[in-house]
Amino acid sequence: MPPKIVFTREDVIQAAFDLVRKEGMKKLTVRKIAQRLKSSTAPVYSQFSSMKELRLEVLRKAEDLLLRYTRVTYTERVFLNIGVGYVLFAKEQSELFRALFLGRDVSKRIVEDIKNNIREDMLNDKRLVAISAGDRDVLLQQMWILTHGLAALTCVGLIDDIDKESISETLLCIGGNVLSAALDKSRRQSESL
Repeated sequence: MPPKIVFTREDVIQAAFDLVRKEGMKKLTVRKIAQRLKSSTAPVYSQFSSMKELRLEVLRKAEDLLLRYTRVTYTERVFLNIGVGYVLFAKEQSELFRALFLGRDVSKRIVEDIKNNIREDMLNDKRLVAISAGDRDVLLQQMWILTHGLAALTCVGLIDDIDKESISETLLCIGGNVLSAALDKSRRQSESL
């Protein structure tokens, strides 16, 4: 008798993640995960008490991948890199982007985790350190709306033929005005002290 194959929790998460990455969250079923593992459904049921729990793990893994995209050096500007990475993630990982931000399983906690990570990354941009934490939050919210809109339009195919350079140019053009206004406000506040 051949040895019994044991699947770890991470094996099940990876199979589910790969499935969502290719086919979307709507296609995530225990049977399809089992097919990817080339096993029965037992490993999935033995590792997870519910599909909700497994979906959350898939979303966490997608969040980690998104954050890796936002930490790549695409340009000389840290804050711009975050935006470029976010839009590229939407383009290259559209099903994961949909699962994170456009689906019914969108978790406010995950969105807040992502924004908290971006807040920390913003401190690596020397220009943004001079801005108060409250003003950085306002800037993040404004840039989030802009970047998320571009990413969502890219994800659903309403903007195509977009690459790193055109993403960077778009974010610089529109986002540059938002950033300049925040930096000007910060300068005026410092001068009035």
